[in-house]
Amino acid sequence: MPERTARGLAIVSAALSFGLAADVLGRAVPGRLDVALGAGFLVLLVGYLVQREPALPAPPAGLGLAAGVLALALIWRDSPTLFGLNLLALGVIGALAAPRLRSRGMARVGVSEYAAGALDLAAGTAAGAAGLLFSDIDWRCLPADGPVRRLRGPAVGLVAAVPVAALFGGLLMDADPVFDRLVTDAVTLRLDVLAPHAAAILLWAWFAAGLLRTVLGDTAPTRPADRPHGRFGLGEVATVLGVVDLLFLAFVAVQFRYLFGGAELVRSVTGLGYAEYARSGFFQLVTVAALSLPLLLAADWALGQRDRAQLRRFRFLALTMLLLLDVMLASALYRMRLYTAEYGLTELRFYTTAFMGWLVVVLGWFAATVLRSRRSRFAPGALVAGAFVLGALNLLNPDAMIARVNLARAAEGREVDARYAGRLSADAVPTLLRLVEGLPAADRCAVVAALRDRWSRELAAGGRWDMGMSRATRRVRARGWATGAVGCAEFRMTSLRPSAGGRTRRDGDSDALEERGGKPVSRGA
Repeated sequence: MPERTARGLAIVSAALSFGLAADVLGRAVPGRLDVALGAGFLVLLVGYLVQREPALPAPPAGLGLAAGVLALALIWRDSPTLFGLNLLALGVIGALAAPRLRSRGMARVGVSEYAAGALDLAAGTAAGAAGLLFSDIDWRCLPADGPVRRLRGPAVGLVAAVPVAALFGGLLMDADPVFDRLVTDAVTLRLDVLAPHAAAILLWAWFAAGLLRTVLGDTAPTRPADRPHGRFGLGEVATVLGVVDLLFLAFVAVQFRYLFGGAELVRSVTGLGYAEYARSGFFQLVTVAALSLPLLLAADWALGQRDRAQLRRFRFLALTMLLLLDVMLASALYRMRLYTAEYGLTELRFYTTAFMGWLVVVLGWFAATVLRSRRSRFAPGALVAGAFVLGALNLLNPDAMIARVNLARAAEGREVDARYAGRLSADAVPTLLRLVEGLPAADRCAVVAALRDRWSRELAAGGRWDMGMSRATRRVRARGWATGAVGCAEFRMTSLRPSAGGRTRRDGDSDALEERGGKPVSRGA
């Protein structure tokens, strides 16, 4: 049997086993845990195929270890945001295993090659088993006494028998009403049970076959590692960078004048409170900084032949932009500090701040690599920085940190959004239960009511399992939900109460408005 055919049959068999496992996990295992076990099983299948078929090109062992750690991370925290980030990281691991990157080495390819590897993985998975069934496997070469050939006859006969049996069965069912009822009941029962299982198994097997074929495919032909020359001269590239630098410089000058100039100056010019002014531009600044990085990469790629004088000018313009971006990111962090001190912390604010930290590191890495003519080292370093940030997020437990910050503010007499506290994931529940007794009475009862309203339903519904949910469940059952346990009478989330600052607000309003300077500010940001 040809090597390519044997390899294709092995992948098809592994994909069918994954389809069966996915169907069982999806129906018998709680949510989150099924995804983690499925990802782990897929990693084991790759290892099994590599051991069984020595001719298969094996992905780097470190990628398998990283995928295993990420599969565990899927059930380490209950936060939906972290779950999504960990899933995204698993996709990145799959892209790194693509043949396009293995052929030249992950440390010697540029950003475009990483993007192409991700597209290869997506296209190969979407194509499913088509490449295996119609290209890789030569069905004529299968041995006559092999199991596939032996099953071929009954399988083809079964397919041919279906229309014949349907024709004769329909006639016989018309001939006898009792026979018609018995056959109808039996067929309906079998289809109701078997059809969903068969569809799920085939669907998961189809996509798993495409993914395994892509990851374990032959490496792409090695291409020259020389850097391609760009299409533009320094005049075009320098003009773009120069205009952007001047725009950034003007903005930074305003920041030093107003943001760092004090609250009175801001109020006299804009009429806004200091915290409201700080909030107004935080996410826009992060967006500008995030878009500036691909602009710099595109400028370096587009610049054609360059001598030392041209290189010095390009580096000067790029470094100027990097310095201005650092000032703008510092401004964004300062804005976030002011806004968090005034209104508290949310998931969006926390994860955006973490993204800024990664961006600062990546901008510095850009200066150390791309601007020193070492462009191929930029993408691996940016991925490593992202891996460290993701690992830190999993270890820090963001939702618990958000709960600590917000409840600390409440203990100081500031407002607390009880409904938002109740919407945090199970990762925050132990922290909330531990700190809730230190709150003022009104805030304490509001938080307890929010937790009771949500988690009494969550625990009754079940449906998913992870370590964060398990820890929260133990704490909840040990503590109980009786409001009297923390000195609260029955408390309705829709009641009005005066806050610690003397203002009346309605608990549970997910879009609670805060009056600052006479203008409403959404708490959702």
